[in-house]
Amino acid sequence: MNELTKLGKKRTILISISILLVSIHTIYFYHSVRPEIESKKLIQQIIRFSLTVGLLIMVYKGKNWAKIVSIILFSLALLGALVGLATLDTPFINKTPLLVMVFVYSMAIYHFGFAKSFKEFFKFQNTEITESIQDSKEIMESEKFWRIIEITKSESSGDYEKQQSLLERELLKLTAKEVLEFDNKFRTLKGEIYTWDFWAAAYIINRGCSDDCFSDFRGWLIGQGKLVCESAVQNIETLSELKETNDGDWEGLSYIPTDVYEKKTGNDMPQGIQENFEITGEEWEEDENELKNRFPKLYAKFGME
Repeated sequence: MNELTKLGKKRTILISISILLVSIHTIYFYHSVRPEIESKKLIQQIIRFSLTVGLLIMVYKGKNWAKIVSIILFSLALLGALVGLATLDTPFINKTPLLVMVFVYSMAIYHFGFAKSFKEFFKFQNTEITESIQDSKEIMESEKFWRIIEITKSESSGDYEKQQSLLERELLKLTAKEVLEFDNKFRTLKGEIYTWDFWAAAYIINRGCSDDCFSDFRGWLIGQGKLVCESAVQNIETLSELKETNDGDWEGLSYIPTDVYEKKTGNDMPQGIQENFEITGEEWEEDENELKNRFPKLYAKFGME
């Protein structure tokens, strides 16, 4: 489940709870201003509340009919609250519950009808789980791996978000085991370029680079394709020939295999192959002259501010 989907799930739960709290308050307020509880009315309200709970559960489960019905009902409730605000002859402070209703139902209508995070969560809830969890230590064959990367890079025309979407599209064509093997290859490549030289290159290109930044840089480099990546392994200075680098910063690509695996199985990706975190090579100091002498072409291209 990606971050946008998680956000959609969280907001769906919070809005559903808010709606139920508004319903409970409405029931309480109705009976609190009367000398005695109207049993028949209370039973009707409890039945209506139970149906609302069921409707929200169906929305959470990704039922399209429930989403449509909820938007219609919340729109009617919003209209009723607005009419109440406009027509009730009572001090403004006493209209606070109606203002809360307007706010909650407006948020619900927007979230269920238009919010991108809900659409992602709704789509996730409707993803058919067809494959079981499959662990694997195998690595995808290099030619197949690089072919997938090249397809996404070529079709995205330099748009990083589009390349992520295209990578998801390509990985969804694979089995869950193949997705894990793709990720194993990705992790292996990231481990192979976990060197002080590449960290220096990332530092120059980014004009500074933390440990997390260096992880993103290595993901970015792999996403550039076989030619760029393997050329850089042979000679890091070849990165100075690139016209666009996005500052060597690309976090999202690394998460796509994990998200796709979860969509296919409904479960977290197994451990697979662990990425190498033993850095190799000659360490360097954060000194302009040292970096300039180490990679003069890179330094001349990207400089340090």
